[in-house]
Amino acid sequence: MSLKQLSMRIRSTTSTAKITKAMKMVAAAKLKSAERKMLAARPFASATRTLFDPILTPDPNADDYEAPESSVMVALSSDKGLCGGINSRVVKEVKLAIDGAANSGAATPEILIVGSKVRDGLQRTHAAYIKTSMDEVYGMPVTFSLASFVTEQMLAKPGDYSIVGNQFKSVIAQDVTTKTIKGPECLGGSGIMDEYEFEGEKEDILANFYQFHLAAQIYVGLLENVTSEQASKMTAMDSATNNAQEMISKLTIIYNRRRQAKVTTELTEIVAGAESV
Repeated sequence: MSLKQLSMRIRSTTSTAKITKAMKMVAAAKLKSAERKMLAARPFASATRTLFDPILTPDPNADDYEAPESSVMVALSSDKGLCGGINSRVVKEVKLAIDGAANSGAATPEILIVGSKVRDGLQRTHAAYIKTSMDEVYGMPVTFSLASFVTEQMLAKPGDYSIVGNQFKSVIAQDVTTKTIKGPECLGGSGIMDEYEFEGEKEDILANFYQFHLAAQIYVGLLENVTSEQASKMTAMDSATNNAQEMISKLTIIYNRRRQAKVTTELTEIVAGAESV
């Protein structure tokens, strides 16, 4: 590699480092806002979860457990890349769920995707299981209206419902979690919530409350995923900036050595030419 090529490579790598550093700063700013919204939404979702989880969480080890005839799985991902492996982990979890159901003879879930990156990861091998794909959903801030719309798409298909997405732990740790919720028909069983008093028809109230509970889980799941995306992007851009700076240092050393060698050679030639005269 010539000195000119080394110089051009150093300049291009320096430009890349500036870009990745700027992207890290943008992700850090967005992370602070996303984390604030997520922390405010967690109590909102946990309130209904405390009430409904003992009833709606399926237990495969229970004696009265019956496998659902159909199920819907919502995969929460991002629309943009450069955010580490958070989307690939969701893709892996969805593939394991589909393949596990197919191998065991159970009903394979229909996949509802929020964000384009999981769709791209499933398109080649598991496209037949994709029911609905929503792109560009993060162009606007995540709202409960968006979560309600996703919930309506889920409830269009009866069965059990699963939500797969990233849960924010810290800036450097995000875990993929799967939350499974039984269908609304289980609330119609005898003895369900008989310890509570209802103003109005119990069946109608529980049906509405079920939809609200499902939408609340989708809502907090979307916020968790957005926060995880920004945290992972910030970490990825920080690593990219450090790698670029290391490469700049190595290329600079090589460039200086070769330039010094070239200067030494030219001086030697000049001295040799002067002596010959």
